[in-house]
Amino acid sequence: MVARRTALVFGIAATTAMASVVSCDYKPRNQGRVLYESECQSCHMENGQGLGELMPPLANADYVKENTEALACIIRYGMEGPVVVNGVEYNGQMPGNRQLSEIEIANLIHYLLEVLNEQENTMTINEVREQLKGCKKP
Repeated sequence: MVARRTALVFGIAATTAMASVVSCDYKPRNQGRVLYESECQSCHMENGQGLGELMPPLANADYVKENTEALACIIRYGMEGPVVVNGVEYNGQMPGNRQLSEIEIANLIHYLLEVLNEQENTMTINEVREQLKGCKKP
């Protein structure tokens, strides 16, 4: 009986340890996805498709692909005024996410570029830091 309990305890411990290892599968896009879901999805929608003429898309978006040098600043400080995305003009205000760290911004950009826009070359943390140093702060 003791041997069965011991085997059961070790079995549970091994399963828990394996679950912990799987949950530690760290990749920038994984944290980026979670950040997108919590910080961006409510406006830009679940798959980044935007919301009609109210909110621009982030997925397959020419603006995202053509303005990678501004993404960190836009995420941190937001933006307002007219912007054209995929030929449609949007004129609204996006609040900034000043609480996000440089690494979180880098991972969010990684998700935006790699997953939502199928880009192979994403941005390094050093590039994000440089962008943030040069932001025009509102």
